[in-house]
Parts: sequence; structure tokens; C-alpha cells
Amino acid sequence: MTNIKYELIPTNEDLPSKKKPQKWLAKIGFISVVLLILALYALSTAQHQHESSTVVFASDRSPWEPSMETSTVNRPSPLDTVYDTSTLSSVKVTESYKNSYFTAVTEPESGNGISTEEQTEKSAKVLVENFTETSTLSQDTENSTTETSYALETESGVKYFVNSPHCQMSHPNAFARNILSIYRKHHYIVCDGSRDMITVNFNETDSTYRLHQNENSTCCFKQILRAGVSTKADHQYKLGPCVKFQQDFLVPTEVTAMITYCRRPPFVKVWQKDAFSFVHPQRDFISDPTLKKRPSVLLWGIDSISRMNLELTMPRMFEYFNAQHWFELQGYNKMGDNTFPNLMAILTGFNKTYANKQCQPDRVGGLDACPLIWKEFKAKGYTTGFAEDWSAYSTFDYSSRGFLHPPTDVYGRPLILAVEKELKMTLQSNLPYCLGRKPSSEYIYDLAVQFTRVNRNRTFFGMFWTNTFSHNDFSMPSAMDEKMVKYMRTLDKNGVMDNTIIIFFSDHGSRFGPLRQLDSGFVEERLPFIYIRVPRWIREKYPKLLHNLQVNRNRLTSPYDIHATLRHILELNTPPAKLPRPEGCPTCHSVFEEMDWSRNCSQAGIADHWCACDTFSKVPTTEHRARSMSTQLVEAINRFTAGIRGAERCRRLKVDRISSVQRRGISDQYIIQLTVQPGSAIFEATVKWDASAGMISIWVPSISRLDSYFAMSHCSSVKETKKFCIC
Repeated sequence: MTNIKYELIPTNEDLPSKKKPQKWLAKIGFISVVLLILALYALSTAQHQHESSTVVFASDRSPWEPSMETSTVNRPSPLDTVYDTSTLSSVKVTESYKNSYFTAVTEPESGNGISTEEQTEKSAKVLVENFTETSTLSQDTENSTTETSYALETESGVKYFVNSPHCQMSHPNAFARNILSIYRKHHYIVCDGSRDMITVNFNETDSTYRLHQNENSTCCFKQILRAGVSTKADHQYKLGPCVKFQQDFLVPTEVTAMITYCRRPPFVKVWQKDAFSFVHPQRDFISDPTLKKRPSVLLWGIDSISRMNLELTMPRMFEYFNAQHWFELQGYNKMGDNTFPNLMAILTGFNKTYANKQCQPDRVGGLDACPLIWKEFKAKGYTTGFAEDWSAYSTFDYSSRGFLHPPTDVYGRPLILAVEKELKMTLQSNLPYCLGRKPSSEYIYDLAVQFTRVNRNRTFFGMFWTNTFSHNDFSMPSAMDEKMVKYMRTLDKNGVMDNTIIIFFSDHGSRFGPLRQLDSGFVEERLPFIYIRVPRWIREKYPKLLHNLQVNRNRLTSPYDIHATLRHILELNTPPAKLPRPEGCPTCHSVFEEMDWSRNCSQAGIADHWCACDTFSKVPTTEHRARSMSTQLVEAINRFTAGIRGAERCRRLKVDRISSVQRRGISDQYIIQLTVQPGSAIFEATVKWDASAGMISIWVPSISRLDSYFAMSHCSSVKETKKFCIC
């Protein structure tokens, strides 16, 4: 539509002195009709507009896309305003924006030689021509007008990931001075620089593997097998006998993982040990012509990285995401403390309490009966895979029984158990960073590449998760930055991205350590990064879904929404109203559907303590209520620990120093951060304060521990008490 700049009706003083023919009687009726239409239109939209704000749109911006700039003016009457029908808003901007914004004319132009009647008639005709179109646009611009009054960056420079009436989620500067002062960039660590004695060659045609020896040597391999039973089913492995092999040996399909041993002449000493995994095509795969229209799904996860920390420590990866077809959800807020509740919300749609009740991870076979999402994909004909590094602290095995039977078609745990035990381990930040000749995480990511490559012409669901370069040190991800970009480019080169929805994400940010203890630490912990890539054919076939995904970039989302999204992927043609909702959050839904702009944490299934929304005001730590709340908080921790069997050796805590007390908005909720003795442990909690009774209410398991407690809590055998236990 052509944008036309209208002028105001000239005043009597501006009229030419020469008298015009008396045409006004013929036109008065026409003008009256126009004025009536305008009045009705103004009344119909008045209830949807702020009385004192108006939206400014750039000239090259779609009228449905909210601008980042706003200007506050008094609302003029319809006849006193120049109407830009591309935005339906009266606008007023400064001189510097003249060339890129439509500007309201507040003074009549004199000496233009156009009479009142001619100018009025011309303006009225164009307004009538555009009235129908602007009426249809009014509903679409209603939300845009409201949203842009809550800009993502204010005039004073304050930034938000989400800024709406019910969620103000601040956007800390990832490169702030206090963060850079504790950040130490790492370079990629080469675990073993020696030449590979064995290379694995993959045949694209028949999906087979051959072992090629790169020098004169004798080699054999031991097959890695899952060996545990009952309570040890997910915690034991065994090695087969060492089988000698010749050059370009064809790996048997029953071998999914091995450790190789190579000797140089005189063939006495083992010169090199290595470990390899293999993904073979599923023998029971049944070709179904309807499945080719379904996308595969790949969940690629890294523990403990926030959106801000990704930008700081992995700039190459951050740049890659922004240059490719990836969609970011900047308002993605965790819903629980650590990995287990956040991943269970994604994989089951359950909250932590319900997940423990239904899946019973502390009981043998409990997780096997759990309705994990990959079972639904398996039922639809998908090949499934799951692998995670750091066996002792993996999601389903830390203080849990794990799986009685392999949960997926491809399962990486026996490989990790074996390489942790059989190969040399090199620690970085108390993490098993190197296992043998390569980083622990690369065993998982290499398995992911094999899994997707073998199944690229089929449908698959795979989840591959790592902890060993991110969990304990917020700076360590910088060592894997370029390597991670290479993995993504490998997936693209292998054709995996042609039919795969990839979710690249974390579970939470830094939960403890120096980064968490900064002023930005509250948001840092609660906002993990998440990016989603959708294949071209889906972008073309379902443009509305992609529009919604883009709209949701700066709206509040949670792990429950990702669960709903995974179920949506299985039913892309199902109307939104008929799609299943997560049990733990009935108000949550797929991110392929537009999120309510004014959504709050409760509607996203996020408990108050984990909610990164809202504004806070400081309360002096010397106030009586601050001291009283802090004392009661520590007493609640002591009662909780004392009442649990298995935590008898945990020492009683007392308040050492109150670091900060903040009130959430104007509510009765307060965020308290304090240090206790013994151990100088740092806690953060959300409490409700009953001023009349002088009492707090607190759910103790939700309390955060902000310092590392790995070495302090060994005397407690109960997972829920470890963060409170000082032995």
C-alpha cells in the first residue's frame, strides 16, 4: 500500500484572499459523513490503546512487527492528526528520524495555494478509501501497540529478555566488568597428541565400519558389553576377550563399542589403547511411506550453561546460531533446581514430585516403566538413542537405580562406564575431562554423529547430553567452542539437518561458584540457553508454526513447553486445541503455537523461587524483619536435615552473615541470600513473610546452594540433603 502524507486543514488566516466559488453547500454533507466515520472508528479503538502512548515504526518495518522505539504524546483528535495508514498510529518523532519515520504534522503549511475545500476533499477521499483496510488492521496492531509500550531496551539502556505486564526478565550484560574479571578463556585441550594407530572408516552405502591400521602393528579389540543385573543393571559392564584383527577388519554388527590394544614391534608392550563406538542400522526397521513426512528429532545438550554464558564463552557457536536458520527462545526459564527435574519436565511433562512418584528412580525398574517421550517416538516407528557422559553423576543414575533394561535402541552408558575405568582419566575442575585419547564429551558427540548419520534416511529420536566441560567451571565451555561448531557443520554436511528438528539447549545456568555469586547470578542460574533448528520443508509447509516460533523469541517459556513441542512434532497436522498438554503444567503448550505475551511464571509451570521475572527492591539487612527471616530460614534447614534418615552426621547450621534481602515487587515474597557456619556455605531462598505473625513459610528443598558442596556432604547418603549437609 502506498504511504501518503496528509496535511492539516489550513486555518482562515492561511486562505488565499481571492474568493472561491460557493461549493461548500454541496460538500458539507460529504464531509459530515467522513467525520462521523472517523468518530466511530476512534471510539471503537479507544479502549485498546494507551491514552498517552503511540508506537513508532521504522519505514522498512512490517506494521505487525513492534518497534524498539516509543514516543509519548497526548492523543490528538482525529482532525488534528496526520494519519499514517501503514501503522494506524499518530506518531511524533525527533528531527533525526525524519528520513526513516513518518512524522506527524502539527503546524499547517502556509502559502501552498490549496484551498480549504480542495484540501479537505482530497484528504477525506483518501481517508475513506483507506478506512476499510485500516479497520481490518486494527485488531492486528492492538497487541503490537501494547507490547511496544514495554520495550526490550529502555531509553536509559536497561535491557530485558522478556518485558510484559507480568514478566520483566532482565538481560544482564554477558561482558560486564565483574564477569570478565573472573573469566578465564580456555583453549581446546588435546588429550593425546600421538598419531592414531587405528582409523575407523565408515561406508556410506551399507553403513558398515572397518578398522584400518596406520602402521606396522598388531592389534586386538575387547567388546564392551552391558553386564549388571538388578540394582547394578545400569552400573556394570564387562569386556570380552581380546580378538586379533587384520587390516581393514569389518566390525561385526553385534559389536557396538570396543577398546582396542595395539603393539609395535617387538609386540610386547601395548603402545596405544583407544575406545570406539558403532551404530548399526536397526534390523527390525520397517519402511513406512508415511514416515518420510515426519521429521527426526535430535536433542543436543550441555549442562549448566546460561544464555549469557554461551554468548561469553562460546562466541563462535553464538555467531553460528545467529547466521543460520536457528530460532532462540530468550525467555526460556528453568522450572527446577538441577538437571533431573528440568530434563524430566522435557521428557515426561511431570514436575519433580510427580516424576518421583510415577517413575520411582530409586527403585529397580522404576525408570523403565516411566513414560519417557522417546517411547512415544519408538511407537511411531522412530529409532531411538540416548547417551550421557560422567557416569557417576548422570541424570538417571546419580543417587538412583538407573535403567534395568536399555531404555533406547542405542544406549551409550556401557561405553562411558568402560572408558572411565579402562582408560587414563585426566581431571579438569574435578571433572573427568579426558578419557584416554580424547575428551569425555566427544565420545558422546561422536556417537550422536554416528547415530544421525546411519539413520539419516529414517526417522529417529536421539538425546545426547554432556557435563564434563561445563558443570564445575563456567569458563570451561570456551575450550569446546570451535569444536562444537564443527559438530554442527558435520551434521549439516551429512544431510542430517534436511529432515531433523534439532534442539540445542541446557538445563540451567551456573548454580554455584563465582559467577553465581554476582548480582547477575540470580538470572544467570535461571535462564539456560535454547536454540531450535527446523528443516526447510517444514518451514515451507508450516509457515505459521515458524512465525509463532519467532514471535516466542522474547516471551516466557519453560521445559514443559518443550515437552509439549516434542509431542506436537508427532502430530504436526493436529489442531492446537487437540494437542496433549503436560501433566505438570496444563497451561503450557508447544512453542510452535504463540505464547501469551502477558504470561506469568505460574502459567508456565515455574515455581516462584525459580522465576526470573519481576522486579526487586532491596531491604536493609539490619532491619528486624531481615534478621528474623534469615534466622527462621536456617532453622528450617536444620529441622529438615535432622528429620531425614541418612543425614544424621550433618552438622547444625547457624547464620554467619546476611548478604542481601530483596522484596519481589509489592508481594509478601522475599529473596534472602546468606552465609552460614560451619563451612561458610552460601544459601539463597524465596520465603513468604507474614508480617502480622512475624513468621516465614518456606519449602526447604527449593533452597539454592550457591557454593560447591561436593567435598562437604559425603557423610549424607540422601540426595535431597546433600546441599544442606556440612559433615
